[in-house]
Amino acid sequence: MADDAPEAKRPEEEEAPQAEDLLGLSPELVRQIDDALDGGEVAAVDEAIDKLHYAEFANLIEQLSDEQRGKLIERMRPRFDPDVLPELDDSVRDDVVKQLGTSTVARAIVGMDSDDALYVIDRLDEPLQRDILAAIPKALRDMHEEHVAFPEESAGRLMQRDFVAVPTFWTVGQTIDFMRETSVLPYEFYVIFVVDPRHRPVGIVPLSRVLRSQRPALMSALMEDNPITVPATMDQEEVAYIFRQQDLVSAPVVDAAGRLIGVITIDDVVDVIDEEAEEDLLHLGGVREDDLYATVVDTIRT
Repeated sequence: MADDAPEAKRPEEEEAPQAEDLLGLSPELVRQIDDALDGGEVAAVDEAIDKLHYAEFANLIEQLSDEQRGKLIERMRPRFDPDVLPELDDSVRDDVVKQLGTSTVARAIVGMDSDDALYVIDRLDEPLQRDILAAIPKALRDMHEEHVAFPEESAGRLMQRDFVAVPTFWTVGQTIDFMRETSVLPYEFYVIFVVDPRHRPVGIVPLSRVLRSQRPALMSALMEDNPITVPATMDQEEVAYIFRQQDLVSAPVVDAAGRLIGVITIDDVVDVIDEEAEEDLLHLGGVREDDLYATVVDTIRT
């Protein structure tokens, strides 16, 4: 007897994923989670949230009512992802921080990359900021003091303070051994900076080039000379322009003496471009950013 089951599609015949399939948070999913929170269906809530990227989870938090947001945060408290905090709108972040509590948020901030940690602290309301600063280690408090000394919306406020820098006389082997043995590497990085005795960047070596080279090769022989450097006082819009013009993935940030003090990466620049575009659109509509989380009637009237 012939088999009437439809023939399975060959791999080349399978439909390519659509954009909506690649985005975990759809309006339908938001409604499902909202209904599940209403009905106390914790298993359904957990199943839906486990599939979300931390940025999508932040979007979900922003779209829920205050009551539903509170239920969700309480549900996620034991496994709250710290990476969610930098993605939240400022006013919503303050509410989330208040609910999670100082000790929980302080532990989360300590585990973040330095740029994200300082960004979150910097954006909190003053009373919350004071409580968090009192609860984090002194080294991070000192870093925050240096951070706020730079002008607002400058490269110094945007940069990450964790980076990999090696002297010109090091070999590939020494560099690899150092990266394997040290415990203070940034969580993610794309390049290694080569610095002179005054700690000024004289070259950049892509990480891929290090991995493809033999151990005896000198880092100075592999580096790209005269890297584009960003002054710490440069406005973040100018930084974004340089990244666009030069197709940069990362750039070293230097102080007034030209010494390497940080690095800006493309993910931070994308955030800047997004923020600036959103700010311009809101101004065109005569709406402030915090209006979006006020009552619907007030926002529409504005």
